[in-house]
Amino acid sequence: MRDALIRIVRGRLVGALILALIVLLWAGIGSANADSRRIVAIGDIHGDYDALVAILKAAGVIDAAGRWTDPNTTLVQTGDFLDRGPRMREVTEFLMTLERQAARQGGQVIVLLGNHEAMNLMGDLRYVTRENFAEYASRKAAKRQRSAYQAYLKFQATPARAGAGAASAQNPAAEQEWMEAHPPGFIEHRELFGPKGRYGRWLRERPSVARIGDVVFLHGGISPDFASLNIETINQRIRDEVRAFDAVKRYLEQRKLILPFFTLGEMVAAVQSERETRKAELEQRTAEAAQAGKTYVPAAEEKRHLELLESFLGLASWLSMRPDGPLWFRGYAEWPEETGATQVARILSAYAAAHIVVGHTPQRDGRIQPRFGGKVFLIDTGMLASFYPGGRAAALEIREGRFTAIYLDQRVVLLDRPGGVTPASPGAAAEATASHGSGSSETWQETSSASSAARPARVWLDPDGNPLPFTSDEEVIEFLRTAKVIRVREIGQGITRPKRVLLEKDGIRMNAAFRNVNEEKPIAQFVTGRTEVGFRDSYLFEPAAYELSRLLGLDNVPPTIVRRIGGNSGSLQIWVERAMTEGSRKQRGLQPPDPEYWNQQMYVMHHFDRLIYNTDRNLGNVLIDPNWKAWMIDHTRAFRLLTDITDADTIVRCERALFEKLKTLDEATLKQRLKPYLRSSEISAVFKRARKLVALIEKLIQERGEENVLYTLKSPEPALVPVP
Repeated sequence: MRDALIRIVRGRLVGALILALIVLLWAGIGSANADSRRIVAIGDIHGDYDALVAILKAAGVIDAAGRWTDPNTTLVQTGDFLDRGPRMREVTEFLMTLERQAARQGGQVIVLLGNHEAMNLMGDLRYVTRENFAEYASRKAAKRQRSAYQAYLKFQATPARAGAGAASAQNPAAEQEWMEAHPPGFIEHRELFGPKGRYGRWLRERPSVARIGDVVFLHGGISPDFASLNIETINQRIRDEVRAFDAVKRYLEQRKLILPFFTLGEMVAAVQSERETRKAELEQRTAEAAQAGKTYVPAAEEKRHLELLESFLGLASWLSMRPDGPLWFRGYAEWPEETGATQVARILSAYAAAHIVVGHTPQRDGRIQPRFGGKVFLIDTGMLASFYPGGRAAALEIREGRFTAIYLDQRVVLLDRPGGVTPASPGAAAEATASHGSGSSETWQETSSASSAARPARVWLDPDGNPLPFTSDEEVIEFLRTAKVIRVREIGQGITRPKRVLLEKDGIRMNAAFRNVNEEKPIAQFVTGRTEVGFRDSYLFEPAAYELSRLLGLDNVPPTIVRRIGGNSGSLQIWVERAMTEGSRKQRGLQPPDPEYWNQQMYVMHHFDRLIYNTDRNLGNVLIDPNWKAWMIDHTRAFRLLTDITDADTIVRCERALFEKLKTLDEATLKQRLKPYLRSSEISAVFKRARKLVALIEKLIQERGEENVLYTLKSPEPALVPVP
């Protein structure tokens, strides 16, 4: 028996046995000590090392020597430990040290990213002071500063930048200005926070949101717009965005468009300059080709390069950079108590949580503030008192459902909920971050608009080709909402993998298309070679396209709602029966019987796609019904944040009623109609593109005359040529 045991210990199962033993032992410890574990949360530190040490001692987290001392504590720092204060490097090193010490003693330290950490990683150094840079200065800092300036002069003197820019860079006043903007320690700071630097590597591994028990911790807050994203997705998205930024930065460096130490502002300026240069070259080549009676087709690499530049300039839309993103959101501090309570309840329900703890917004009286009946705790107390008058060090202790504010001179119980939150043991917090309820998907159903003014009925067909008894879009929408799902089948076509759903109610049957794609990527690379930064592919864009089309008086987007089917939320759109795709029409060589009517419809489609910035209008998502009416479907890759009008030179005519609607379109109405489906920035981009479309058409009218630009859409004659 003894020999057999020895062989097992020495065998391949030793690792698994030891691991199992550890798990069993830890489970016993966790169970025995669950009630004695506590959480200590600390908000914005901003380089105030002394205040951080003092409050950790007051909370009993560290001893007099500054060493971790409590095996039953999880410390959560909610970000913004960098910038402003004089000792941000010391704070960083201290947190890294505590993280290691706590792990050895059975405790845990969770350091979250705040907006200032993200800014440092991406080179937005507005709040890094000269004293901060000095913390990172090496013995050769002055020499490295001088070498960097010489590299900058050489960079400015390249042919693409030669001229006034290069001359001014060598001006003594310009040199002094550059040196002040890039003081000793600047170069070292950029290296240390880079992807290979000591602090850069560590920060790139930190989460942005953590959940322990039924409490969610983060820096700014989760906006209602993002409550459909689970915690794991938020953390991965922000990590991916930082990696995407690193990848773009390497690309720009390799193309010698920027220098390695460039700040974000310098990068953006360089990319803007490069974009304008490349666009001017493209326009010139296009014009020269046109004069020669030819068409200039840019090379694939040329197109990819310009697309990457355009996409990078839209980085303000990234989750890590958005003002309503989790690192920047201030709604919990700014919302009125009554309306905010409703919003917070929805967000907590989405995450199956009871409380949210955030920093980011300094509290003027230097005290931790509970809001919305203790559902939210604001813990940024302006620890850096030299910057925030009245600020002071504070920590929030959570133990056995009791929330206590700890200050250097007192403790104040803010909420006592016996039998409430039970902090998870170390290791469980990481698992808990992935939990997420059904979220706000059901709320979309409540807010999906069916309030459009009554419009002329459109004739819809059932699966057998018989007219359905609907007299308005509102009746179609009600059927889509309430009819029973009889069957769901894969269509087998389309990138978004839509499904055909058979619905039935009161003896009426109807087919519908269901799409539940909901994907976001910081950088997406397509098989065509096209690259897009800030990529979003969402079913919510389908009802948004429908609502916008109706707002503009169009009737070529089928009625669409949001509905939950098979456990997934998605868009549900009435099926256009007996229709063929534009791809099928071309393949079969069919010609429209009324070319004028067909071309007029194409103009409308073209303008609508420009308005919503649709990047995926293809031959498969244009449907043609038996009356040769063209229907627009599949808008999941629309509503980009870029505000330029793509292919503006191809806009030559516009339907008169659509033009009038565009002219009178206001942003408030757009927000009211599209808010259930689009983010504020997406709605704003629609409005800006609408203004630009109007300006383009008005310019055409001035140049060519109204009668040559505006037209009235013809009414189709019934069954001109039945579509097979």
